[in-house]
Amino acid sequence: MQAAVHRPRAPGMAKGRRGQSLVEMAVAMPLLLILMAGVLDLAHAYSLAGILANAAREGARHGASHASDTDIQTRVVQEAAGAPLTLDCTSGGTCNAVTITRLKPDGTADSNPTGTEGDSITVEVTYDAPLILSQALSLPTPTIRRHATMIIF
Repeated sequence: MQAAVHRPRAPGMAKGRRGQSLVEMAVAMPLLLILMAGVLDLAHAYSLAGILANAAREGARHGASHASDTDIQTRVVQEAAGAPLTLDCTSGGTCNAVTITRLKPDGTADSNPTGTEGDSITVEVTYDAPLILSQALSLPTPTIRRHATMIIF
């Protein structure tokens, strides 16, 4: 019995090479998918880094006007939530994702909880980024850290 559709071979193509394109695609497709997932992960990580930098900058700007640590943490969490990004903070004031450091001009720690005029305040925001390839390949979750420093006025 003859096939319903007869396709003539292309000139120069051997009879046993008709499935070559299918095999090449089967080999190349997983590599292309991994490459695509890597590009998406890189774009996602870059976006997260920008969100965290904005949140840290907003927290440092708020802290530069003699705000308390709780107020700064709340401001950082609100800024990140507008992106939307949920940081590791509880309503009781425990916030592992936001670290606040106040330093005097000579580099020693400032004991004033709202800072002293002329001191610097540094806000660091940390986030564990759940990326596609790190989950798929059972790699550790990468941590993204961004910080901002301003002078208290």
